[in-house]
Parts: sequence; structure tokens; C-alpha cells
Amino acid sequence: MRRIIFPFILLINIIVHASQAFAEGIIDIHPFVQTSAYYDDNIFRFTSTNDAKLTFGSSATADTVKRLDLGVNVNMRLARQLFTLNTSFNESWYNRFDFLDNTGKNNSLNWNWRLGNKLFGDLSFGRVESIAGFNEFRAPLKNLRTTDRQSGSINWSFHPDWTWSFSHQLIQTDNELDRFNFLNREDNVVETGLRYQNLIGTQLGIAYRQNDSTFKDRSGFVLAFFGQEATLKEVIATAAWAPFDHTRISSRIAHVELSRDNVDGRDFNGINQNWNIDYSFSSKTALNLSVYQDFSQIDDILSSYVRAKGIRINPTWNPTAKMFVRTGVGYEDRKYLGGTSDINISDRNDNSTFANLSVTYTPTNKSLVQLQYQTENRKSDFIVAPFKFQSINLSFRYDF
Repeated sequence: MRRIIFPFILLINIIVHASQAFAEGIIDIHPFVQTSAYYDDNIFRFTSTNDAKLTFGSSATADTVKRLDLGVNVNMRLARQLFTLNTSFNESWYNRFDFLDNTGKNNSLNWNWRLGNKLFGDLSFGRVESIAGFNEFRAPLKNLRTTDRQSGSINWSFHPDWTWSFSHQLIQTDNELDRFNFLNREDNVVETGLRYQNLIGTQLGIAYRQNDSTFKDRSGFVLAFFGQEATLKEVIATAAWAPFDHTRISSRIAHVELSRDNVDGRDFNGINQNWNIDYSFSSKTALNLSVYQDFSQIDDILSSYVRAKGIRINPTWNPTAKMFVRTGVGYEDRKYLGGTSDINISDRNDNSTFANLSVTYTPTNKSLVQLQYQTENRKSDFIVAPFKFQSINLSFRYDF
């Protein structure tokens, strides 16, 4: 019942208003097509070429992927209400590992609503179907993953500087292959908070967020170790201010607490924090610096949660009105905690260095060309965890 109530409400609202919208000519329909070619020198994130040879009888780890996306975006505005429909599908063809060829889909309905000058929010439904990645689970298998997301929110601006908000999300993730069914999950997320923002851009916020997760398909060792239900609670404080011209500082600090039903010794609590500095050198160049620590639940067979500490530096440059360049470098240290008592890898430690570069060019208002490069080198004291890769992606998009 939960999975159909939000889209049903959305469809009723769209049907009620559609005839009026057509009559007033306020429906925008924008089809698009996108093609891309992607090269990755380590598709399955193998630790070494020997792993590839043991799996496929060949030391080859690289592949080239061609992809075609077709879709349409529809906007329908009535007075202060905005309805949007976004739907697309994609076909991916692998040159070497053609058993990974797949069809992906991305569909969403959204209603951005407003009542008077003080009440506003949204109601949305979305479904994404795509192939699962290989960064954490290296099994060279085509596992199609479906994620359904339903959400609703309400905001009340009871004062020019103050807003109260409440949101509710239902998220369901399902994996096609039986061996990944222990990752199937249902999330019920509720968040409420209060935020302050003045005319000079200073922002303050306090919120409470609770995520109740259910893993209905767990069994055996995974069920005994992780349990079937978990609750993640967060008390979140946010702030942002501009102490100098061209400079903005923002932060997010949260106390997180994870509890698992009927499983002893696997709970955790800690402080998540993220600090950002944004500086504009000019109208064409800017720099973002981010430092963070994050405790999060992880459904690894050997650990129950992970602490990640890292730093990221992201410069941007607009050399012309039609070209945008973004680059980034970073380092992250990941400590896997809460491991099993009978397997001596509960102190697994990974560290990664990574970099990316993207160049976007818009020759016309309806077309876009993008070149993206990405690399990561992960080291670990767990023998099967290290990997490194480089990838490059060239894509072209045209909106009709």
C-alpha cells in the first residue's frame, strides 16, 4: 500500500489539472537524446591481473562501454503549482564483457506545491533501475538493482527568517540476483527541523532524523550477525555564513546512533562533521575545500559500520560563457569497525587517493558535450580490498 499511495495522489492531481493546463498552453515537453562512450581500465575493481585471470582465464581488466539514453522531461505549471514528469531509459553495450549489457530506466513524478505565502512543499515518486557497481562487491556478475523512492515534505515560513520543515521518505531497494538478496532493504525516513536565514546569507539549523531499516531477506550468518532491523538516529546542527567578500563557510555536525534489534555488540554512536570553505577568486574561478568525518552503517560481511575521514579540494573555472571546467583531488581513510569476533579483520583499514576532471562545452542552448576523467588508488591491509582504476567518458546530449 505504501508503494502506491504517493504516485496515486500525484496522478490524481495531474489528471485534475491537465485539461486546464493544455487549454492555457503552460505545458513544456522536452525530449532529449544522449550518447556516450566510456573506457575503464579495471571494470570489476580487481586487486591484480591475477584475479582477472583466475576468474576469466585472461588478465584483461579493461573494457569500453557504449551507451544510448532517450527520455523526455515534462513541466506543467498551474498558478503556483508545478508538476514534473521525467522519464528515460538507457541501453549499455560492453565490448569485452558483453554479459553485462543491460537496460536501465529512470522515472519520476513530482508535485511542487505552494499554499499561500507561508506553506510549501513537494510530493514525489521515483523508480531507478540500473546495474550495481563493483567498488565494494567485486563479484563479476550482472546484478540489476531497483530503487523505489516516495517522499513528501511540508515547510512553514512562520517568520521572514524562520522556517519549520517536516519530510517523510519511503525507499525500497531490491537486487535481481539471489546472492545479493541480503542487501535488499526498506527504509522509512522521517526528518523534522527548524532553520534560520537572514538577508545577508547567514544560516542556522537544527534537525532530528530517524531512519528505520528492514532487511527482509537476510538469513543464516548475515541475519545472526547484522540482524533484520536497524534504526539510525541523527541530531543535526548546520550553519553557514560569509565572513568576508567572496568567502562562504558552511558546516554540518551530527550525533549519530545506530541500534540493531536482537543483535548484541553491533551498535555504535559517534559524531559526523563536514566543514566547507567556498572562495571565489573572480567571476570565472572558484575553489571548494571540504574536510569531513563520517560514521555510517555498512552491510559488509565482516564489519557493521565504518568511520571515514577525508579531505577534498575542488577548483572550478569558466574560461568562456560556453565552457565549464571542474576538477578535484582528495584523500580518504576508512576504518571498518564492529567486525566478527572469530575473524581477525575487524581492524581493516583502507585509504584512497582520488582525482577527477570534467570539461563541459555547450555549443548551443540545446546541446552539450562533456569529457570526464576519474581515477582512484585504494590501499588496504585486507588482502582482497585494494584496487586502482582510471576511466574516461565522452558524452553528447541534445534537448529538442
